[in-house]
Amino acid sequence: MIKQLSTRDRILELLKKNHTLSVSGIKEYIDITEMAVRKHLVKLEAEKLIKSKSIRQPMGRPVIYYQLTDNGENLFPRSYDTLTMDFLSDIEETMGIEAIDTLFENREKRLLKKYKRRIFADDTLQEKVNALVKVQRENGYMSEFHEEDDKTMSFSQYNCPIAAIAHKYDKPCECELQLFKSVLGTDKVKRVECIAKGGNACKYIVQK
Repeated sequence: MIKQLSTRDRILELLKKNHTLSVSGIKEYIDITEMAVRKHLVKLEAEKLIKSKSIRQPMGRPVIYYQLTDNGENLFPRSYDTLTMDFLSDIEETMGIEAIDTLFENREKRLLKKYKRRIFADDTLQEKVNALVKVQRENGYMSEFHEEDDKTMSFSQYNCPIAAIAHKYDKPCECELQLFKSVLGTDKVKRVECIAKGGNACKYIVQK
């Protein structure tokens, strides 16, 4: 049975996915009153999990927008820590950037074997994308599938467990894209947004 998120956790997840939201913006996703939303936001801000910023509007009062703090971001899964970054820096210094590339290429090969147990070559492309989204969601990527139009579909990952590593090294993102092409059985996969490059999500477009 899938555990239902509490209202508090749903607000945190919404801010993770959308980056910034106002009270009315949050209420569009959650069926509670604005007063109830504000009460949750006050508590989250007191816990230093979110922060607020007042934005002037062309007309009327300024609107307050909320977003996650670093503490709030740290609530979401990440598979790295300071020690990992130190190890990678030491490897690069002693063995060169080629050794870093080899590490992530080997990781890609391991993941490919693992993912092929869940994503089957005989399935349709849409079935493969949906299966990939499910696997990524289980791995903490907050992945979602989107039907764009008759010719394209997409999936977005609102959390990147290795964002800090990907911010410093390009190879993880390159390997991830190649992994997706391999398990989906098509080269028509394109990354159009990336968290490590400042995006709100890692978004991929897949041509049918």
